[in-house]
Amino acid sequence: MEGGSLFNPGFLGANFLWWVGQIADDSTWRDNIVTGKFESKDSIPGWGRRYKVRIIGLHDKEEETIPSDQLPWAQVMYPITGGGGQSNSGQTPNLRQGNFVFGFFLDGQDQQVPVIMGVLGNNAQTALKTRTGNNDSNFAGTSGYAEGSVPKEGTSKEKVPDEGLVVTKPKTPQQSQECASAPPGSSTNQFGLRSDLPLSKEQFADQQSAIAEAEARGLTGQERSDFIQKSVADGITNRCTLANSPNSASQPGATKENVDAVHELSSGDVKRQDKYEEKIVVMKPDNFVQSAMKAIQTVLDDLTKKINKYLNAIRSYIDAVSNVISELQKLVSDAACQIAKYMKIIFDKIMEYVLKLLNKSLTKAVSAVPSSMRFMFSDMKEIITELILCLYGKITNNLCGLIQGILDDALKLDDAESQIRNNLNDSGKQTTPYVPMCAAEDIIGQAIAFNKNEIDDANNTVLDNVNAFLEDMQNQISGVSDSLNNINALISGISGSLTSALTFSNLSLNIFGCELKPNVAVSDYYTFATGGAAQPDSELPSEKSVDEAASKPTNAKPTDEVPFAEPRKDQRDINARGSYDPRYDSR
Repeated sequence: MEGGSLFNPGFLGANFLWWVGQIADDSTWRDNIVTGKFESKDSIPGWGRRYKVRIIGLHDKEEETIPSDQLPWAQVMYPITGGGGQSNSGQTPNLRQGNFVFGFFLDGQDQQVPVIMGVLGNNAQTALKTRTGNNDSNFAGTSGYAEGSVPKEGTSKEKVPDEGLVVTKPKTPQQSQECASAPPGSSTNQFGLRSDLPLSKEQFADQQSAIAEAEARGLTGQERSDFIQKSVADGITNRCTLANSPNSASQPGATKENVDAVHELSSGDVKRQDKYEEKIVVMKPDNFVQSAMKAIQTVLDDLTKKINKYLNAIRSYIDAVSNVISELQKLVSDAACQIAKYMKIIFDKIMEYVLKLLNKSLTKAVSAVPSSMRFMFSDMKEIITELILCLYGKITNNLCGLIQGILDDALKLDDAESQIRNNLNDSGKQTTPYVPMCAAEDIIGQAIAFNKNEIDDANNTVLDNVNAFLEDMQNQISGVSDSLNNINALISGISGSLTSALTFSNLSLNIFGCELKPNVAVSDYYTFATGGAAQPDSELPSEKSVDEAASKPTNAKPTDEVPFAEPRKDQRDINARGSYDPRYDSR
C-alpha cells in the first residue's frame, strides 16, 4: 500500500497541501475564455476554464517577485451535481476576479498545479475596490466589475444587469452612519441624535448654530429644545438628500455583489414592480363611449406616473437607477396615439348619431316620393354617407398629432424639468400623481371642440346637398316642403346635442321580449400585480362634462407627426442582398 499512488509523497497522499488565495486581475486570464458564441472547439485559445490565483503566503502581495501574469494556472474542481461535461452535462464556473478561493495543490510540494475547490462568499458590508491589478487591491475586497490593468473591450466588458444594481446611493462611511435608520432599542439625546454615537462635525455645527439662534430669539424650556432638535434634524435631512441625489459625487458600491443580502432591493425589483403596477386597458362591450373615456383616463394615469418617475430621476437615485425612459417626448407621442385609438370610438359614435338623424329626417320625404323615384334617394343617401365617412376618417387620421398638442399644452414638460433642475436639493416628499376623470373629459372635449367647425361645415354641406335635391323635386311632389323644414330643424341641432350623441343607442335587440340582459362587465383595467379593477363610482365619466368642455374655446395646436421614411423619386434602387447585380449598377 505504501507504494500506491494515493500515498505517493509527491502526488497528494501524505503531502496534501491546502491554500487560500485571490483570483487575480482578469486581464491575465480572460483571454483563456471565449466570451461570445463560436462554431468550433478550435476557437478556444486555452485549455479548460482556468484562472490565475495569487495564493496568500506563497505569492507576494506587491507583485515584485511574481507578477500576476506569471502565476500558475488553477484548475477547477466541479461538484458532483455539476457533472464533468460528458453527455453535455456540466456547469460553468461562476468565478470572477477578486474572489477569494481555496483548494489544494494537485502536485503536492511542487505547488505548481493548484485546484480550486470552493469560493468564499462576499458579504454586503465588505467595501469593494473598483480597480484591480495594483498593489492596493491584492488580498483586498475587489469588485467583479473592477477595472484591471488592461481595459476590457467588446464582448469581454460586462454590463451590470438590473438585478446587480442597488437602489440606494453609495455613500461615504460618515454619510452612511448619519443617514441610516436608528436600530431598534437605540436611545436619543435631548437634540434627537443617537446617544451611542459621537457628534459629527456637521451635526455639531448645526447644534451650535441652532443654540445661538435660539438664544437670539429668546427661546426657553421645551420650545428651545424643540427648535434645536428640528434644526439639527433639518440639517441631517438636507445632507442625506444631497447624498442620495444622483448628482452627488460617486462612491464605490453601486453594484450588488454579495451572497448574504439576497433580498436586498435591486433596480430589477423596482422595474419589475413598476411593470406589475402599470394599468392595462380593458374595453367593455356594454357602453363603448364610457369605456373609451375610462380607457383614456387610464392611459393618462400611466403617462403621468412615468413622467413623474422620469422627472424624479433628476434628483432621486432610486428613480434614476430604475428609469427606463430615454426620451420624454417619445413617451408623450406614444401615449397620444394610444389615446387617439379610443378617441376614434367617440367620433365614430358622433358619426353614427349624425347618420341616424339624417336617415330619420329623410323618412317622411322618402315616403312622400312615388316608389318609382325612391331609388334616387338611395343614391343620394349613399353619396352623403360616403361624404360623412370621409370627413370623420380625415379627423381620426390626424388625432395623434392633435392629442399630442393638447398633452404638450397641459403638461408643460419643459417648465417642469427646468423647475426640478433648479431645485435639486429640494427635500420635499415625492408623491405619486393621479389623474382624475375630469382630465380625460377635458382632453376629449378639446379634441371635439377643435374639429367642431369642420363637423358643422360638413353637416351644412350635407343639408345643402339634400335641400338642392329636394328643391328639384318640390314641384313634382306635394308635401315635400314640410319634410324639408323638418330635416333642417333636426340636423341643424346636431352640433348642440353632443350629450345626446354620446349617450345615443342605435339598436336594442330583444327578439322574444323576455330575454335576460347580460351581466355588465366590471373591470376597466387590470395590472399584473392585482388583476382586474374598475374605476370608483365617484370617478365615473360624464357625457355632459364632455359636452361642456367641447363648448369652450380651445387653443389646441396639432403637433406635426413624423412621417415614415420614404425614398425620393429620383433615388435609384439599392441591392439589399449585398451581391453584385447589374440591374442596380449606376454606370
